[in-house]
Amino acid sequence: MRHLWIIALNTLAEARHNKVLHVASGFAAILIVFSFFMGEVSLYQNAKVVEDVGMATISLLGVFVAIFLGVNSLYRELQLRTIYTIICKPISRFEIMIGKYIGMVMVLTIVVALMTIVLFATTFVLEFQIDYQILPAIGLILVEQFIVAAIAVLFSSFSTPFLSGFFTAGLFLIGRVSHELGEFGGRSKNITFKYFATGAQKFFDLNAFNLRAEVIHHLPIYAEDFWLPVAYGFFAIGLLLFASIIFFSKRDLK
Repeated sequence: MRHLWIIALNTLAEARHNKVLHVASGFAAILIVFSFFMGEVSLYQNAKVVEDVGMATISLLGVFVAIFLGVNSLYRELQLRTIYTIICKPISRFEIMIGKYIGMVMVLTIVVALMTIVLFATTFVLEFQIDYQILPAIGLILVEQFIVAAIAVLFSSFSTPFLSGFFTAGLFLIGRVSHELGEFGGRSKNITFKYFATGAQKFFDLNAFNLRAEVIHHLPIYAEDFWLPVAYGFFAIGLLLFASIIFFSKRDLK
């Protein structure tokens, strides 16, 4: 656990000094505040517009951070050859991968927490109250980002950053539109596409992590709407990290 914690903190420190993440976070904060003025032109829907734009911004920023960290963190160690100073110590490749991922989870949690505070502050200016009912949607957004980070780590364990980012973004988009893909696949006469589309809908449906419409319009949210996606998310993360460790353990670092 000590080794995992050290590697995780090192990953967090690297992200903290990364200017790309600073710029992205600043842009996201500006967009959330700008949604305040967008809400002003709506018809008595100010808070709903701000919350909708704010949660969409948090989601997209988190996905960007997850992909960026997932595909670059390990590659940076290989490129700078600092990985050799790590593996020459009594630290296994399993600990390296898990430690890196824990660090990414910490970064994503901090980013989402800060953006949520900005969103709460913006809505408070509008209505002088904080809508805590959006927290379940924020929680699922965060779990979705954990999955994206795990996918990025999987591809980075055996591929280059460009290809890892490309494949991760592609899988993320497939997961987001899997419901629509399933509908198209059900009507398609192409057997290959039909099995692909329906399979994506059944096994990789990221739309289940989207509760934005429910919380914005104050629709009822049941326990299974939150806990089932969370359980699925952590199960998927476990499988992805297990595959990452296998690929990385077989990778030639020479």
